Amino acid sequence: MKTQRKLILFLVLILSIAANVFSQTRHEQRQRPKEKKVIKKVDKTNKKIDDANKTFNNTTDSIANTVENTKRTVKKLKDAIFGPKKDKAKVKKSEELVTIYIPNVAYGDTSVNELLLNINSIKGIKKVSKSYADGSITITINYKENADSLWMLINEKIQKVFIVIEMSEKKILVQLKEQDATKE
Repeated sequence: MKTQRKLILFLVLILSIAANVFSQTRHEQRQRPKEKKVIKKVDKTNKKIDDANKTFNNTTDSIANTVENTKRTVKKLKDAIFGPKKDKAKVKKSEELVTIYIPNVAYGDTSVNELLLNINSIKGIKKVSKSYADGSITITINYKENADSLWMLINEKIQKVFIVIEMSEKKILVQLKEQDATKE
């Protein structure tokens, strides 16, 4: 009887172990579909996050382009309303120009030609240009100093041929002495 009891006890033990293993396997099999559902949900969520990131990046790029285009448009409007912004180089160039006006003079006047030659020989003169319109000559000189310092560098012999009517920082108005004598 002892052997039978041991055998029954042994069989019960084996059956309980088998039942336990079977229930664990069955439990794992029931859990797999749930895990698959969770994995699918996580994958869907990751895909949605990736799509949202792409949309966000596209939106960010679009906003940046819109801002740049708006800046250009504002600049164009500002230039159209107030005129284009002057370059410092252009402003500097206009500040370096001295202009001499000589009214009531013939185009080929020798005194004016001597004045031009003398101006061209002065150190620091970069460029000299002459224009003639309606009996007046305009001489434009690229010179860093003011009009008075330029006039002082002109040969005295040539200065005596002209009368200075008016002088400002960058402009000189002169007249031939011969013409002044004819007016009296």
